[in-house]
Amino acid sequence: MKLSVIIAVYNRAHLLTKALWSLKHQSIAPDELILTDDGSDEDIPAAIQPIVRGLHYPVKFISQPHQGFRLARCRNNGARHATGDYFIFLDQDIVLSRNFLEICVKHRRPRQFCVAYPVRLTGQQSQLVTESVIERSDFRDIVTKDQVRKVKWQYFKDNFYGLLKRLHLRRIGPKLRGLFSAINRDDFILVNGYDENYQGWGNEDDDLGHRLYAAGIRGKNPFYTVYPLHLFHPPYHQDGERVNQAYYARRRKAIDRGDFRCSVGFDQPGNDENLIVLRLN
Repeated sequence: MKLSVIIAVYNRAHLLTKALWSLKHQSIAPDELILTDDGSDEDIPAAIQPIVRGLHYPVKFISQPHQGFRLARCRNNGARHATGDYFIFLDQDIVLSRNFLEICVKHRRPRQFCVAYPVRLTGQQSQLVTESVIERSDFRDIVTKDQVRKVKWQYFKDNFYGLLKRLHLRRIGPKLRGLFSAINRDDFILVNGYDENYQGWGNEDDDLGHRLYAAGIRGKNPFYTVYPLHLFHPPYHQDGERVNQAYYARRRKAIDRGDFRCSVGFDQPGNDENLIVLRLN
């Protein structure tokens, strides 16, 4: 089994740096790392070069021209250039505890994807997440009991939803959250990956999750004592406005009727733009 970690990037190299520190100190290493960029203004390869030099697996950097918020296409770009059997999708503002990838691999099953629920840090908490803290993988002095309690509550909630799904009492089990997901390559390709018609913030992950369930692929949350940290940053959206809501509502009706493949996705890379593709180590 070959493991590909795919991180979506847009500016904010200081957040990506912490995410890469957490990959550097994992108990098991991925076989490759794909950084897929939405046309950052910042020089991301230069900013992360000191970290990348210390990683003992290939690191690729892919960048598309910035034409607004195109996260769905960005993630598909990463998947197209990945060679692994198991895709770990991450956002650049996610810090993983040491055993996170190991748990992902342990719970890999045919026709199953994994999800997690993060601790959402404040700005002050995020500043305390240093490389030494990440290396020790001990966040007890940073996160609050209430934050951890919320993660554990979501774990039970997610897996209760999974039970209801198996009993045919609910349409989907645990919700797929774009900030982290682990999906078998074959399952991702089966549903044609992310729907690139989603442009602007919101709903592309909800859509993918519903299509995976419609294709008979179940979700699982195996993360009870181990959890990702979501680093604080200003939002990409205004007051939670989801510009794709009307399109998503139309697609949900089709998905619920069994249409689990999107029309513009993994197998239809755009021919109207040139990607920058670099090997960073």
